[in-house]
Amino acid sequence: MHRFTLAALVVSSAVTAFADGSKVKLGGYCPVAYVSANKALPGDLKVTSEVDGRVYAFINEGAKKAFDADPQKFTSAIQYDAWCATGLATGKRIPSDPALFSVVDGKVYLFSSKGAKDTFDKAPKELVAKADAQAKKLLAD
Repeated sequence: MHRFTLAALVVSSAVTAFADGSKVKLGGYCPVAYVSANKALPGDLKVTSEVDGRVYAFINEGAKKAFDADPQKFTSAIQYDAWCATGLATGKRIPSDPALFSVVDGKVYLFSSKGAKDTFDKAPKELVAKADAQAKKLLAD
């Protein structure tokens, strides 16, 4: 598991905690950067938005403005609530490393390790089908 401190941020898999205990999705990484730039970029915890009780951090005010204009576009692109796609395909809920991702058909898939990403990248359609089936059971709550 990767951990590092950035101001009041502790990155640990797909959820980040502020010092006050509140949560930031995607380990503090910017959802707009994944979707619009195909990059994993850490967000600035001073530039955030909340949707459905989830806080998202952005690389800048422009990214926040794009997100706020259509949050569904960005939140729906991140698959499996940011759990490792390869893990789900094998029937396991494994936290992801937000720096490891692939984009397939406009959807963002996160991974727990480079090996999990490499496995996914060899047969993405097959693994998405398996992960989709498993996600119905594993992510129902």
